[in-house]
Amino acid sequence: MPSNAQTLIMRIFGAWKEENLPTVDGGTAFEIFASELALRPFGLGLEDIEAGIAGGGQDGAIDSVYVFFDDTLLDEDSDVVSEASRPADFGQDRNLELWVVQAKRTPSFAEEVAEKIENTMRRLLDLSLSLEDLAVLYNPTLLARFGVFRDAWEKLLTRRPRISVNVIYAAPGDSRDITPQFEAKLQALRQVILSSVPDARTISVELLGDKELLARYNERPPYTLAMNYQESATSGRSHVALVKLRDYYNLIVDENGRLRRHLFEWNVRDYQGNVSVNQEIRQSLTSTDSPEFWWLNNGVTLLCSEATSTAKTYSLSNIQIVNGLQTSHEIFDALRGDHTTDTEERMLLVRIIVTGDAATRDMVIRATNRQTAITDASLRATDEVQRNIEDYFLTQGWYYDRRKGYYKNDGKDPAKIVSIQFVGASITAMGLARPDKSRGKPSSLLKNDEDYRLVFNSSIDLQTYLWAARLQRQVDNFILSDAAEANVSQKSNLKFHLSMLIVERMNGSAVRRPQQLHRLAARNAAVDEAEIKVLFGNLKEWSVAYLEQEGVILERATKAQRFSDYLLNRAQEARGPAS
Repeated sequence: MPSNAQTLIMRIFGAWKEENLPTVDGGTAFEIFASELALRPFGLGLEDIEAGIAGGGQDGAIDSVYVFFDDTLLDEDSDVVSEASRPADFGQDRNLELWVVQAKRTPSFAEEVAEKIENTMRRLLDLSLSLEDLAVLYNPTLLARFGVFRDAWEKLLTRRPRISVNVIYAAPGDSRDITPQFEAKLQALRQVILSSVPDARTISVELLGDKELLARYNERPPYTLAMNYQESATSGRSHVALVKLRDYYNLIVDENGRLRRHLFEWNVRDYQGNVSVNQEIRQSLTSTDSPEFWWLNNGVTLLCSEATSTAKTYSLSNIQIVNGLQTSHEIFDALRGDHTTDTEERMLLVRIIVTGDAATRDMVIRATNRQTAITDASLRATDEVQRNIEDYFLTQGWYYDRRKGYYKNDGKDPAKIVSIQFVGASITAMGLARPDKSRGKPSSLLKNDEDYRLVFNSSIDLQTYLWAARLQRQVDNFILSDAAEANVSQKSNLKFHLSMLIVERMNGSAVRRPQQLHRLAARNAAVDEAEIKVLFGNLKEWSVAYLEQEGVILERATKAQRFSDYLLNRAQEARGPAS
C-alpha cells in the first residue's frame, strides 16, 4: 500500500504535468519534474531543465545532466568551453559542478539502476576514452552534456577548480527501505567517481524518495530575513549600516551552510574567482595587519521592499543583493573555512535601498555596477526594451523573466515563464531564419551587440515577442511528446529548426527580419498538432538526407547555417512554384 507521501507526490506530479506539460509522455515529464526538484537550490526554469534531459534510449540509466561553473549553468556555447578561451581567462579555485539525475516513477529503488549508472560514469569520466568512441553505446545528447563537463574540467585543470560530482536517483519510494546489497552498490558508485575524478572536493550519491521529493517541492527560498548591525544612518526609508562580517555571513548562508544563491539572482555578473580584485579582498579580510575592512571595500548594495529595525536588527523583505557579489563570495569563503575571531568581528558597509519601483531598481543596479568595469551584455536586463517586454507579457498573463528567478520564486505558472535567452533564441530562429544560431550559440545572442540589436529593438512590436515565445513553447512540448516520435538527438537539436519551418509555412516564404513576424502575430496565427506533426515528419526526412549527403552527425549539422538554408530550400521545393 502506498504511503501518504507517495500518494501526495504523485498527485502533485499529475497536476504539475497537466499544467505544464500536458502533451508530454509521463516518463519524460517525470524526468523533468524530478530534475527540477533535484536541482531546486539552483532555481532553474523549465527551459533550462528541459535542455538537460538526455534520457530516452542509450542513456546509460542517466536521464538528465547539468554542469555549473560558479553557479552558472553551462552550455556548449559558454566561454569556459569555447576553443577561443584560455585557462588564464578564468580565476583559480572556482566551483565546477556536475549533476546527474536518474528519475523513475516506480514505487521503489532498483539495484540494477545503480549498476548501470556506475558503468556509465566509469566510461564517460574516463578522459582516455574519446566521446566519439562511446557513440556506439550512448546517445549524442548524453555525450554532449558530459562533453561540456569534460571540456570545462580539462580547460580549468591548471586553475585548480573545486570540482563537485553529484548523482541523484529519484523515485516515489522509501529511500530508507533499501537492502545492504543496494547500499554496497551505491558505495561502489561513489568509489568509481572518486577514482575517475581524483581531484574532486565533493562526491555525492543521493536517493530522493517520496518524502524527500515532497519536501523539495514544498521548499520556498526565503526572501525575508533578519540582519544584525552595529551602527546605521537613515535617509527616508533607506539606510546605510555597518555590519559585522559574521552577521552578514549569517544573512547569505542557509541552515546547511550553503550560499543562498537566490539572493544574488539580479546581480549582473558572476563571481570572478581568483582575479586580482578578489585577491585584494581576500587579503584585507584575512590579514591581521589590515586596516578595518570597510575602509578598504566599497561594500554591498541590497534592494528590498521593506526594512524595519528593532534592537539593532533589520527585518528585510524581498531581498536582492545587486552589487557586491565578489565581496560576498570572499566573505563566504573566508568564514566557512578556518578563520580567526578577528575576521568575524570586522565590519562591512551595507547600503539598504527600499523601493518597490522596477525602474528605480534598474537605475540602482546599472549605477552601482557602472563604478567598476563590466560588459554591456551583463546589463541587458535593465534596458528599456526589456522592461517593456516584461510589462506587455504581464498584461497577457505571461511572465518575462527579465530578473532571473523572480516569477518562479513568486509561484507563477512555470509553463508561462520565459527567459530573455529563450525569447531571443525564438526570434532568431523564426524572424531571422537562423535556428542554427539559436541551437549553437544561445549564450552569444545576448553578448554580441549586433545579434542583440537584431532581436531586441523598439521597431519590433511587443506582441511579436509573446507570439514567438508561445509558439516556441508549443513546439518544445510537441517534440517531447509521443506524437513527435523523436529520438533523443532529434528532441535536443531540432526544435528551433521546426519553428523556422512552421513560420515559413505560415508566411509562404522564409522570414528574414523579425519585423516581418508582426503580420502573423497580429492575427495570432496558430498551428495545430497535426500540422506540426507533418512538418516535423518532413524535417526528420530532410535531416536524414542531409546527414547522408554531408557525412555529419545531427548535432553538428544543426549548428550550421548551411543546414538551415538547406531546409528552407527543401520547404520551398515541397510547396512548389508560387501561383
